[in-house]
Amino acid sequence: MSNTYSKGRKAEQQVAQILRRAGASVKVSPGSRGAADLHADFGTKKWDVQVKAGKNAPTQLTGIDKQRLNSKATKNNTTPVLATVKNGKVEFRSNRCGRKLSP
Repeated sequence: MSNTYSKGRKAEQQVAQILRRAGASVKVSPGSRGAADLHADFGTKKWDVQVKAGKNAPTQLTGIDKQRLNSKATKNNTTPVLATVKNGKVEFRSNRCGRKLSP
């Protein structure tokens, strides 16, 4: 397992834990090739979440990554969310409009 992959998986687990503490049922994607890393179900709302981590993690997705996540969310009737992990802090943003979200 590469170091970058390990860091990414660790960030996904951190985000999943935050979402679970907020009351969501969370499924972690088995691989790293899909549009979403996590699926969070809060009962009344559902999120497809792409996790980006590191000091240079983007605050918004662009291009094909943004399009893939938005398409998956539309198909699943969920909100597409970018979770950014920087210095141990997690921020959630709508992948469609960029506004901050809270779980």
